[in-house]
Amino acid sequence: MKKIFLAGDSIRRGYDLPVRQKLAGRAEVFSSAENGQFAQYTLKHLNEWAKAAGHEDEIEVVHWNNGLWDVLHQYGDECLTPPDFYASMLRRIHKRIGILFPKARVIFALTTPVIEEQNTDPNFTRTNDDIERYNAIASDVMKELGAKVNDLYHVVKGLPLTLYADWTHYTAEGYELLADAVIKACTE
Repeated sequence: MKKIFLAGDSIRRGYDLPVRQKLAGRAEVFSSAENGQFAQYTLKHLNEWAKAAGHEDEIEVVHWNNGLWDVLHQYGDECLTPPDFYASMLRRIHKRIGILFPKARVIFALTTPVIEEQNTDPNFTRTNDDIERYNAIASDVMKELGAKVNDLYHVVKGLPLTLYADWTHYTAEGYELLADAVIKACTE
């Protein structure tokens, strides 16, 4: 049975259960219960998550994302993770995945869009312009590293507002759409 490891932020946490349910009997899905937040946080904790999941030598696919926290602006500052540092962290995470999961094919999921006009906290913002810029960085890095990219941005871009639970996250139906895209990428 195929073994898949999912890592990433709250968007990953939202599609985690539907992926598990839809792949029941076809694949074992492992992940961290913890939110992967920003890239440097994922790099710091990936070893722990891999050990907790077990089966590192048997994992065939690692599907991972970082970005929503990396593009976060707090109190008027620039993005939490500067663009060059983001690229460097993605390279380091990819390398670490290769060490921890030596047989795994790596898939990076692009960051999903937000509904900027629904954000109610001016000290905690994200923009789709930044998300698109960071997605381009991630796409370039993954191409350089030979990793597949799962374009979750375009899977949910333009969804009806009824599929958003808030300005960043999705309803169960929205997460089902993301889960389907994750399953397709992991099982091709």
